[in-house]
Amino acid sequence: MSIKLLSPCPEDDGSASIRGKNFVAPKKKYNPINLSSMDFELEAAKLDVLDPTGKLNSLCRLTLTQGEAMSQVIKNQEILIESLVNTVNYTMMNDKFNQIMIGVSSNWDVREKNHKRKGWITLGARPGSLKQERMVKDVIKQFGIQPVPASSEIFLINSELINILISLQWVGVKQNKKRILTKDPQLNLDLNQDVR
Repeated sequence: MSIKLLSPCPEDDGSASIRGKNFVAPKKKYNPINLSSMDFELEAAKLDVLDPTGKLNSLCRLTLTQGEAMSQVIKNQEILIESLVNTVNYTMMNDKFNQIMIGVSSNWDVREKNHKRKGWITLGARPGSLKQERMVKDVIKQFGIQPVPASSEIFLINSELINILISLQWVGVKQNKKRILTKDPQLNLDLNQDVR
């Protein structure tokens, strides 16, 4: 007689334990409630005739609908705030030091002039937010890529970093990939070697 171990799947043979497996409960679909045309007195009267399970289901649907509505309001507020602040996400590179800079600025014209005086070349700029920049920098950090010392926005150019920035759709990187990577000394060596 075999003892069935805890198992995440009812169809399995019972030989695999739950350890090491991730069980995700399926999401139950629901129809959102249109609150703008709801007659609350009529809905309250309907609740009186429902059994406890029906009341709970109704409450869950109403809560989920309200949560979605609040989420949309918060997204709209963030969009409005970002448009009022006029923040710009940008990418610049420095040919001399083989570096790329990713950043955010609320005064782009002044920032761009200052960086250009120091030898930086603008690759792209578009409306964005500090939140987007932080998310990109967090992903870069998770891949173990560190900025140059004394900076949080300047990185040495390498193909891994560029591919991460492209996958995150960071401004100006995909359009200038070839130009950025030809400044990578290792790629220059690879391109100049004879293939045998």
